[in-house]
Amino acid sequence: MTTDPLALLSGAKITDLHDHQDIVLEGQYREAYDAMLDAHNAGLYVGLIGPVGAGKTALCRKFAEDLGKPFDWVTFSDLVRPSNLIGSFDPTLVFKYGFAPEAFSPGPFTISALQGGVFLANELNRGDEYVLNVLLDALEERKLYVPSLRSWYRVSDDFYLIAAMNPSEHRGTRRLPSAVQDRVKVWVELGYPKRATELKIVRSRCGEYELGAAQLELVLELVDHTRNDPAVERPASIRSSIGIARLAAERSKRLGKAVDNTTLAEAAKLVLGQAILMKPGRSREKYLESLLVRVLGTAGA
Repeated sequence: MTTDPLALLSGAKITDLHDHQDIVLEGQYREAYDAMLDAHNAGLYVGLIGPVGAGKTALCRKFAEDLGKPFDWVTFSDLVRPSNLIGSFDPTLVFKYGFAPEAFSPGPFTISALQGGVFLANELNRGDEYVLNVLLDALEERKLYVPSLRSWYRVSDDFYLIAAMNPSEHRGTRRLPSAVQDRVKVWVELGYPKRATELKIVRSRCGEYELGAAQLELVLELVDHTRNDPAVERPASIRSSIGIARLAAERSKRLGKAVDNTTLAEAAKLVLGQAILMKPGRSREKYLESLLVRVLGTAGA
């Protein structure tokens, strides 16, 4: 019986958590989904470019579920190292087994590559080039080197990678290395959805609450303003729309009253306070107060 933990992965089961944001497959999401499916069937890796909170992760999760494949991801940053992708020895197991295969804990990229899952390389253009190079052999040669075990492993034929990136003008992004960019052949751009689509998404996440059409429209009006104001560097996402709607509904339920503009304003201040980022020299507090008065007629209690 093998003691190699990587050899056991083919029979392992991943218990995945559902994303807290449903995707409505219409408009840009339908077009992106179809492009992803065509790329997958053509044996080409796909990349999604869009702002934070535009629904990229939820779309990828839906894609993986429809393919019947496990879904794993890593969000890249300066703090992500190769071991976060490939895996490393577990100190507690090393104490018991020494530096043996039984003490090795595979990383999410290794698990996905060997199990034949869909791996989302999220915010890829925030990763260090040294770290991104870890992906290259798996994408091109269909093999993966695990330094801790000093061994090469064959990548499953079913493995598929999706890259997701913020637009290059966003703070903290880097120019994607040409070696990585060359391996991702299909690029799809996503923005924030049209209001009718976002309204359906928000409604799907507020199923247990009763929010009127007029109140939901006001929520989307608030969020939409942040996306079109040049003073806002990072606008509110779809998650912000969902958050405002759910919080306002729950607060009104607790108080035993209908959702009114004051309740919406109070919820919006709590959600948008950290969801948006202003450009240098602009006050977030003053901006929010002005926005709430302009759209709702009140900045709350």
